[in-house]
Amino acid sequence: MQPGNKYLPEPEAEKDSLDPSFAHAMQLQTAEIEKTQKGDSEKDDEEHYLDLFSHWNMKLKERVLIPAKQYPKFKFVGKILGPQGIYIVKTLQEETGAKISVLGKGSVRGKAKDEEPRKGADPI
Repeated sequence: MQPGNKYLPEPEAEKDSLDPSFAHAMQLQTAEIEKTQKGDSEKDDEEHYLDLFSHWNMKLKERVLIPAKQYPKFKFVGKILGPQGIYIVKTLQEETGAKISVLGKGSVRGKAKDEEPRKGADPI
C-alpha cells in the first residue's frame, strides 16, 4: 500500500461530487489525485519555494527607456526631477526602496554641464 492511499478516497469523492461544468476544478482534483498516487507531492512543493535566508541579496534591475524622440515637446526629465530638483527622486527612493537614476541628454541642469562630458577630451 502506498503512503498516500489513506488520503486518496477524500479527493476522489470530491471529484465525483463536482459538477462537470467546473472544468478547472476537475483538472485540479485530477492533478491532486495523480500526485498522491505517485507519492512525490512533498518534493514538488519544496521546488516551488525559495529559501529566503540563502537568497537574501537578490537584485532586480529594470531599465526604462523614455520616448523623448517621439514626444519632443514633452519634458520628461522636468516631470521626473520636478521643480524641487533631486529631492523628489530621493523621496521616491526612500519610499519604494528602489534606486532611481536619470541618465542621458537633458538629465543635468544647465546646457553647459550637459554638453561638457560629450565635448571634452578628458576620459572619465
